[in-house]
Amino acid sequence: MAQSTKNLPSFIHLLSTMRFAITMLCFIGIASVIGTILKQNEPYENYIIKFGQFWFEFFEAMGLYNVYQAFWFLLILIFLIISTSFCVSRNSPKILKEYKKFQLNARERSLKSFKHSYEIPVKKFSTSKLEKLLTENKFRVKKQTNKNGDLIISAKKGDLQKLGYIFTHLAIIIISIGGLMDGNLVLKMQELTGSKQIIYEDLALNDVPESGKLTNSNFSYRAQMLLREGEKQSVAVLKAKEGYFIQDLPFIVGLNDFRIEHYSTGQPKSFESDLIVEDKETGELIKKTINVNTPLTFNGVTIYQSSFEDGGSELALDVWNLHSAEKTSKMESIIFKKNELVINNQTYFFEFNDFRKFNILDIEIGNEKKPTNVGPSFIYKVRNQSGQAKEYQTYQYPMMIDNSSYFVSGMRKTPQEDYQYLKLPADANGEINGFMIFRELLHSPQILNNAIKRVVAQSFPEGGEKSQIYFEGVDRVLSGFIEGGYSQIAESIDTTLPIEDQERIANSYIKIIFLVGKELITIYELNNIEADNFLFESNHKFVQESLTGFNDSFFYGLPIFLELKNYVHVQSSGLQLTKSPGQFWVYLGSILLVLGIFCMIYIQEVRLWILKKKDNKDILLALTTNRHRLEFDQFAHKISQLMKKTFN
Repeated sequence: MAQSTKNLPSFIHLLSTMRFAITMLCFIGIASVIGTILKQNEPYENYIIKFGQFWFEFFEAMGLYNVYQAFWFLLILIFLIISTSFCVSRNSPKILKEYKKFQLNARERSLKSFKHSYEIPVKKFSTSKLEKLLTENKFRVKKQTNKNGDLIISAKKGDLQKLGYIFTHLAIIIISIGGLMDGNLVLKMQELTGSKQIIYEDLALNDVPESGKLTNSNFSYRAQMLLREGEKQSVAVLKAKEGYFIQDLPFIVGLNDFRIEHYSTGQPKSFESDLIVEDKETGELIKKTINVNTPLTFNGVTIYQSSFEDGGSELALDVWNLHSAEKTSKMESIIFKKNELVINNQTYFFEFNDFRKFNILDIEIGNEKKPTNVGPSFIYKVRNQSGQAKEYQTYQYPMMIDNSSYFVSGMRKTPQEDYQYLKLPADANGEINGFMIFRELLHSPQILNNAIKRVVAQSFPEGGEKSQIYFEGVDRVLSGFIEGGYSQIAESIDTTLPIEDQERIANSYIKIIFLVGKELITIYELNNIEADNFLFESNHKFVQESLTGFNDSFFYGLPIFLELKNYVHVQSSGLQLTKSPGQFWVYLGSILLVLGIFCMIYIQEVRLWILKKKDNKDILLALTTNRHRLEFDQFAHKISQLMKKTFN
């Protein structure tokens, strides 16, 4: 006990040193840089993707994903407040004393030793004239007649320069206190004691336990709310690590309307929400339109327009089976809802997660790529019965790729991967029907048989045994292609043919498949004279692209293609609700900080003494300053010349 008491003064001395305060400031500066570079409060999945599992866990342990509310950051703030308070309490009395002090006890010898010391001859001395001259030059003046009859006048100006030190240190204290007030320190203490616990499951509001709910008395928070048009809510979500808290609000927020404007490229230009806010206790009602730069403050909570998302758009879809001749079927769904579909005796579960009315992609136009709006898309996950999921993004309209028009759908197995795209060629009408007709022809045995016969007849017009053998061979190749694409044919070649013949035979098979594909379209056109899906100058390119698309469909991970036929776009407004009692103190501290820095940098303290000895007509003028600059040399010379002129 005695030892700790003995150490206490040295510990306090350490806290009160400038070195310790600057060290704390450096830590805060480094933390602020990290908080600026590393995007804060992102979903943890984003950090895992960006940094990998090892560095994600390391940064998470360091609290770098929410730096300004990390426990160590708040602890540094506390130490900075203590240290700076000691500095201020220790130095302010001396500064204030110095502010009042005029130093009338200056000696003649010491005044003569000043760099700016002048002995000025005087014909007719007048104290009042001297005081007037000094006052006109912004000096505060005090005079004293010593016991020996000598008159000494002390004057000074720029005293606020010293007060700048106090202002600056007080500003650091006030800003830090404001930071602590907004630092969720109370909530962190509640978490430590176990009275509040982060919710990690996706629960309905009524199922959230009380330990996961925060009352209106929560000292400060920065919560999120997502409102659909016409919807009302009285709670918000406070993100915490990988989970969340439910923050109760003192009012009910309703969204009457949400509007968004776009640039010609499709990029968002501005967005705003028409809100109606009702106080729960008084029933006070406020209607206001907010946007990014115009928030609404109500009952101490500020509501910011932060983002926008889909609010549950309604989708009308056509379901195309890629691996059979089935006709299209219909599916209707809503974003954030789930659908179930049985395909080829397998049950698939569809989770529609997002609809984007505008999609900006770099599309090759001429010889360069330009950001282009390619129209609506929808994002969904498909789970099989074992729960494994793949994510898809499908665009509604065809887009130009390498001078061809394709319907595009991306697939990826994990969010960390890039999409792998399935490209199905658009027909002569810019529709997907042409490819789907081609797919149906491939799966129609009779039509396929006729197409193969037409190809065989081109090589063996006379018929005979050779033509029959050739027919069986082509039929076998086409059967393999329809069952598994080019990869199945390649597998067959690898297992049955010598290496030296494989490339030649493979090229022959590809040519045969292409010829059959052309004949399929010819047969279709002969039987459907009015059909215009294949009215190209040459359908050579379309057949090639359709065969490629059909082959790629085996790697799509889903035996169907969802075509977006129509939609009803429903938007939701993303709001941020901030209760920040420390904001006022941060602003006040910032003003004080600017004032203090201005005083210290731009105000120069000047002290001046004039000694008029009783038995001497001349006066001794001496000036000094805390910062010697060329301007001060000129000022001292100017004052001395003014006195010469005044008294001669």
